[in-house]
Amino acid sequence: MNENLCMGCMENKGDLTVCPYCGYSENGPRIQSCLPPRSLIGGRYLAGKVLSYNGEGVTYIGYDTVADRKVSVREFFPDALVTRAEDGKTVEVRPNCQIQFKTYLSDFLEVNEKVARLRSISCLAQILDIAEDNGTVYAISEYPLGETLESFLERRGMMLTWGETYDLMMPVIRTMQLIHEDGIIHRGISPQTVYITPSGKAKLTGFCISAVRAARTELAAELYAGFSAPEQYSSTAPHGTWTDIYAICAVLYLCVTGLNPPEALIRSPETELIRPRERNETVPTRVSQAIMQGLALRPEDRIHTIPELVSSLNIVKTGTPSEAPTIAITGENLHETSPRRPPEQRRPANPERREPPRQQRPAGNHPPAQQRPQGQRPPQQRPQGQRPQGQPNRQPVQQKAAQARGKAEEKKSGQNIILKTMLITLPILLVILIFTFWFLFGNREQTESYKDNIVTSTSDEGSSSESSGFGNYTPPSSTVSSSEPASSSTPESVSSSEPSSESSSEPSSEAGWSMVQLVGRTLEDVQADGEITGHITLEPEFMYSDSTEQGIIMWQDTSVGTQVADGTTVQVRVSKGSQYVTLPDWEKKTQEEYTAELDALSIPYQVEIRESTNYPSGYVIGTDHLQGTRYDLESGTVVTVYVCENNQSY
Repeated sequence: MNENLCMGCMENKGDLTVCPYCGYSENGPRIQSCLPPRSLIGGRYLAGKVLSYNGEGVTYIGYDTVADRKVSVREFFPDALVTRAEDGKTVEVRPNCQIQFKTYLSDFLEVNEKVARLRSISCLAQILDIAEDNGTVYAISEYPLGETLESFLERRGMMLTWGETYDLMMPVIRTMQLIHEDGIIHRGISPQTVYITPSGKAKLTGFCISAVRAARTELAAELYAGFSAPEQYSSTAPHGTWTDIYAICAVLYLCVTGLNPPEALIRSPETELIRPRERNETVPTRVSQAIMQGLALRPEDRIHTIPELVSSLNIVKTGTPSEAPTIAITGENLHETSPRRPPEQRRPANPERREPPRQQRPAGNHPPAQQRPQGQRPPQQRPQGQRPQGQPNRQPVQQKAAQARGKAEEKKSGQNIILKTMLITLPILLVILIFTFWFLFGNREQTESYKDNIVTSTSDEGSSSESSGFGNYTPPSSTVSSSEPASSSTPESVSSSEPSSESSSEPSSEAGWSMVQLVGRTLEDVQADGEITGHITLEPEFMYSDSTEQGIIMWQDTSVGTQVADGTTVQVRVSKGSQYVTLPDWEKKTQEEYTAELDALSIPYQVEIRESTNYPSGYVIGTDHLQGTRYDLESGTVVTVYVCENNQSY
């Protein structure tokens, strides 16, 4: 099948010379300094036509002959330091460039190995393998399906709402936090390095060594106008997380405004960018301010970390595509296609002084105000309050009328205030009077009735004790339950012949079980403890944790010492261990040995058989993940394990 593969799109073209899918012909011209088509890398990967190149190296479309899929092959080939040998494949270092070549080669390996450890993050173009061949190093990554963000926006023909931009770019922004934590600065985030997959998800590509993302180095710089930060144009300014913040905010700016930010070299502090909120009403004010701050020319004025940026952007999304004005993007000509809202009518500063519209005068009485007889000079400017000669003075009459209306309204307003005050204060005074009357007279009558009841009660019981007053009264046992404290007895309970619901004593609640410490113990140990499970029911919630071992309880919703009734449900959070595990090495392991290691790490996998004479049957010959990859258990990505089937004696 390899002979029938088109080296332009890696599709089966059959015996045709020109590919019917992409029109590529292997007999056509090619770049002499690049690998010839069908070059085999590491005995596994076919290299096809050139996709792109810069000062760091060349990217080819490739094909994985073991996994039977398209890949991208990135060759470390800094053309300023190396040349191609006569065989067309081997890389030869130029004289006196050995030290620089080894330094940059080390940087290339470090960047790609770190990205490869983030293999399970879906927002990154995954590094599948790193191969050494032809005197240099090759990074094999998944082939990016879809289109660049630049093509996506051009095809759409209009800017995005903030809600659409948030859904598209926020996963990439959060992924950048993990990249920064691993010590990687991208320096090349742009509409050309962000891909939109057919499912509408964004993927980040374009990782390169730092020397290619800065001006005035030994390698040819690849900078993106409008998206590269100002410090990337300097040979002395330091780079950091704030460098990627600038690029991210520039991409957000393009999405919500339809405009490319000006190149950092031609921007000046005096010329301010159009704020996103002014161009797109769906962008919240706080988000607009955050984007502008991220585009600050000076790094010290810029947002510095991804968590700070996420905090500013992570607010309630507003707006729908129908609410946002759409912008047709046609090169440099941008025009709004949505109707503008009519300007709001301003109210006069003082409505009382606004003159009513003058009625139209009958024709023939007087000429209109804007007309004047021929030869008459136009009225000259006059001081405020002065009227032209020959016209009646109407302004004082209007002023007097306005003043009279104002006084009448002020008087009416004052009367309303007095009326409202009386309506509020009268009920309060009435309540105070009623309470005072009851306190002076009603309480005295009630106290006398208490005394009468006391005397009657004691005489009926035949008690020899005499009451000297309310304060010395002790209620008899027939009236008040002995289980109720004496201090809780009230005169009301005594004066009533039948005990009321208020005077009846409530049974005291039985003492519950005292909650114990569960945090720090294993869930299995707690569930086996009958002293605990005999009183409470556990409701565990399992969560990933990088700091707590698997099976350990991290949190309980009921604090220690709290009295709980038997059968109470207590919620606990149990650690599932780290969310990220390292993919084990498959070298010299049988299928049973390797899959047992994957099972122990809870990594899902599938096995595919591949014919090979280089390994004995039943041994693993590779996976679709790079060894040592940092695997995300939450992603659920299935690892493909390739097992050898050798029909010959090994």
